[in-house]
Amino acid sequence: MSDLSADYATLNRVRHNLDHIAHLMKKPGKEMENVSGDSMGVPELARRMDDFGDEWSYGIKQLTKFSEKASKALLKVKESFEELDHELAEASKGKGNGKKA
Repeated sequence: MSDLSADYATLNRVRHNLDHIAHLMKKPGKEMENVSGDSMGVPELARRMDDFGDEWSYGIKQLTKFSEKASKALLKVKESFEELDHELAEASKGKGNGKKA
């Protein structure tokens, strides 16, 4: 027997959380990108608000991309473990019947 195992429920829960994070982050990222510093009134504050909005939008987009990529990677891990489980089960069936694998 192998000591290697995968907790599919945990993988699915983490993937769901990452997908949810990506979904949640898209809206504030788009909204912050559209905020105009001119609405602040004071020129220095307006400039800083524009800079902050650009940085915030970039950071949110990066977090969204990371969440989406991490979710896809976890799906591949899960699928690989499921495939390996299936192959091992098929191989052990062959051995149980006196057949060579």
